[in-house]
Amino acid sequence: MVDTAITAVVLAAAAGLLAGRAWRSARMRDEAAPGAFRSSAHYTQALNSLAAGHVDLALSELEKVAREQPEAFEVQLVLGHLMRETGHVERSMHTHQALLARDGLSRAQRTQALVGLGQDQRSAGFIDRATRTFEQVLEADPKSLDALEGLARIHEDQRRWHAAYDARLRLQRLRKSDDSLVLGYVQAEIGREALTGQRREEAERAFRTALRLDPRVFPAQLGLADLALDAEPRRAAALLLDAIAAAPERAYLAFDRLATAFSAIGEPSRFVELCEDIVRRDPRDWRARLALARQLRGSGRLDEAHGLLLRAVAANPHVLLVHLEMWRTLQALGVADERVAQYHATGEQAAFYIDPHVCTSCRYRADDMLWRCPHCHAWNSFVEERVGPAADR
Repeated sequence: MVDTAITAVVLAAAAGLLAGRAWRSARMRDEAAPGAFRSSAHYTQALNSLAAGHVDLALSELEKVAREQPEAFEVQLVLGHLMRETGHVERSMHTHQALLARDGLSRAQRTQALVGLGQDQRSAGFIDRATRTFEQVLEADPKSLDALEGLARIHEDQRRWHAAYDARLRLQRLRKSDDSLVLGYVQAEIGREALTGQRREEAERAFRTALRLDPRVFPAQLGLADLALDAEPRRAAALLLDAIAAAPERAYLAFDRLATAFSAIGEPSRFVELCEDIVRRDPRDWRARLALARQLRGSGRLDEAHGLLLRAVAANPHVLLVHLEMWRTLQALGVADERVAQYHATGEQAAFYIDPHVCTSCRYRADDMLWRCPHCHAWNSFVEERVGPAADR
């Protein structure tokens, strides 16, 4: 069994260190005899450094241990993972390849080294090689969670949603866990892809499967509404209102669709009432103010739109979309000249984050609501970024 001190450090480090995944792999069972490396002062320093969050120093100390005890398999394995997590992917690959070249590896050790090599290959962009490596691991050990996780992430990155779903389903069965929410999001992606390809029946099946897995899968609710919007706008509006009732914090994602649906059934006032209700319940909700201001501007109620936007700017001055709408409203009121129009166009084209969202797992930022983070690969981790006005701070 891998050294218990490593296990203890891993449990402490898993809360936020980049190296958490590395140590988790090193905790797996192997058949090697306990090594003398545990008595090394460099080994102790590496553990202390990792526990303190100094990953680069831990890497440096472990390299010294590896030079002293080159046969210590678990040290080399953890070194490879730390190298990859700190950006030294090529060195990590060489380390795992050297481990695989050793004679006398146990089945568990070979599996660990192969999984590490597959993770290296995926990080380096060698997708076909990584896929073959993970599949090789699964041929020898169909219950390898790390290989299945690696394969699922590759399929998701490559938008091979059916294969990703199968891999995630196998993971759920092996872990005996409830991964219904993630499986639902993968089904929603299958539906969105089918809808883009005009395969409407396939899209509807996927969206309904997603919601059976977990009713919180908001993109599946939006997808069903999209399918109904043209031919059945009343039904689309009902679907969207149900979605908002289940997840009010995501209401803004349905605003444009709802405005279209209510307009199509001749009841645009219902959208105004919805926005007003949201603003009453949450005065800081700039998105509802923005949607309402757009509706009022479109119907010629410019003074009301201007007042709403002033309050939205006061509460959320960092949001460029609010300023853009304010400039449009001022132009409609006739108080903006050509220079303001130029300023408007320049700001719209130059903005880096028009509508910021942030991943709660890794702080990755994006303009749109993403259902899977492209950086840390977490599902359903994006939230609207809210920054208060200076007066509040």
